Amino acid sequence: MVAKIPSSGKGLSQRTGSCAGLVEYLEKEVQGQWFSLDREDVPAAEVVATLDRNKRNLNRDADKYYQVILAPSQAELRHIGSDPEQLRAYTRAAMEQYAANFGKGIEGRDLVYFAKVEHERTTGPQDRAVQVGDVKRGQAKEGEQTHVHVLVSRTENLARYTERKQAGELDRKNPYHLSPLTNHKDTKRGVVVGGFERKQYSERVEQAFDQAFGYERPLRETFRYAHTMQHGTPEECAALRGQALREQQQRQALQQAAERRQPQREEVKQRAVQVAPAPEQTVTPAVERPTPGPERRSRGIGM
Repeated sequence: MVAKIPSSGKGLSQRTGSCAGLVEYLEKEVQGQWFSLDREDVPAAEVVATLDRNKRNLNRDADKYYQVILAPSQAELRHIGSDPEQLRAYTRAAMEQYAANFGKGIEGRDLVYFAKVEHERTTGPQDRAVQVGDVKRGQAKEGEQTHVHVLVSRTENLARYTERKQAGELDRKNPYHLSPLTNHKDTKRGVVVGGFERKQYSERVEQAFDQAFGYERPLRETFRYAHTMQHGTPEECAALRGQALREQQQRQALQQAAERRQPQREEVKQRAVQVAPAPEQTVTPAVERPTPGPERRSRGIGM
């Protein structure tokens, strides 16, 4: 499971204005079919209008929204059968983790976000195959490529903030501005309290998938393994490789044992069928027909 939050940049990666351009781009595969925390089939125009107006006290050059990309592996997609309904449920669980990861005591309903499931991906300049010249940029990738794009407002849900403020549930003057790209990580004092730990979020999203769908994740598929292989010391990488190899050998041994037991189970079933007593058959007694009397026989001969 890859949980990616692209940084701001030029073109469609620019987050300081309207999200209309990115929403239009994400309509390329199929139009509509956006969903939110509690709604399905939200039209693109409503997505743009809702996200664009959910802002307050942000500078002109400040980011107004962010994108979260949830990309399950092909093994994870096979596990859930690429079921769009399960992917939507998982996305909502991932956004609950997104809210919790800010450390501000908020939850999914304190966010304004819309998401969309896509089933195709194309090669880009960062793909190794493109860099070495094996494939061209923009070529469709093979295999299951289902993933989810989430557009989430930087400002917390203003309608809910106002409602809670009027009810006396909040004593803070302004709504939260929530940036997953902040460098603050669980800070306790200062202007920014909380922050966003991106490494922790990736692990939480991974765990949410495993818990939701009962997925037994091999160590080699974990974020911890990938992060260690990329950023760990040689000693840490070697230790984790050894642990992953032992786990793989243990899994293979269990699978082989299960395969050996399978023929034995079939043999036991066949023996049970062979020795089972045949069901008793009920014999219906033959009905004896009466012999015709002398008078009836004599009439027949006379005819």
